[in-house]
Amino acid sequence: MDGSSAINYPSLAREVHCHLLSSFTLQLWDIVVTSQSEVEHIWPKPWNSFFKWLYLFLRYFSLATQAFHQFAVPHLNSGKALESGCFAWYVYTAFLAQAHTSAIEIILACRVYALFNKSRRIAIILGSLMTLEYIILVIVICGYFRSIPLIPYCILSKPPNQIIYHAIAVVVAQSTLLGLALMKHILARRTGWGRTPLVSVLIRDGTATYVIICVIFMFIGVFCELRDERVIITFFWLITITSSCGCRLIVNMQRLAVAEKSVHCSPITSEIEVELSFQYM
Repeated sequence: MDGSSAINYPSLAREVHCHLLSSFTLQLWDIVVTSQSEVEHIWPKPWNSFFKWLYLFLRYFSLATQAFHQFAVPHLNSGKALESGCFAWYVYTAFLAQAHTSAIEIILACRVYALFNKSRRIAIILGSLMTLEYIILVIVICGYFRSIPLIPYCILSKPPNQIIYHAIAVVVAQSTLLGLALMKHILARRTGWGRTPLVSVLIRDGTATYVIICVIFMFIGVFCELRDERVIITFFWLITITSSCGCRLIVNMQRLAVAEKSVHCSPITSEIEVELSFQYM
């Protein structure tokens, strides 16, 4: 007897749809409550600003994808989706999740890069770690995604447990980003500017983001190790949470940059000035 026949797919599909709708609703709510900060700190930035475009990607592209999922998921669970369509969905979710994760890492990497006074060595280390994530992801997709069993409930197929390797790569990158920021924070305290508002924001945001991302990918790893069909739930929440975290990271730094710029008497070291310069790109 096929083990999949004992699985209550209609019940799992309803559970997944509940999470899909909940994550979409939370994202809409987050946009509403942060709209004033967006108007004040994002829209005045020039259109050639890298961080403005990154903010718009995290905010509105992710919103568009979540809206698309409201229609795509019921179709994929209808039993009418083609095998090619199911495979395309698996690849799409993998790369979209990585794109949102990379957006968070780019924001944090720019901060660390600036704190280390634009060190080329730091740039190479961080760039290599983020590139490694894509390499592992492509290997997993090419080597294992075709072996995902096709069932009528397309998005409830058992995930390949090799995705764990990619989750580990993400955690390593996040740990490196946080570790470098903490190391600079310790060195800064010895020189007297470790308690400045900017450094405090860097550590606070970096630590919070680290915990959130690691928890999400821990769940992804557990779902994949257990071959749990509900792993897709983590994808929907990943999109919403990275959108919220990334936008707040950008707004927080822009808000502080404006405040520091208005207080001319605040002593700011060269390292801090480098960080602030990123906010006006």
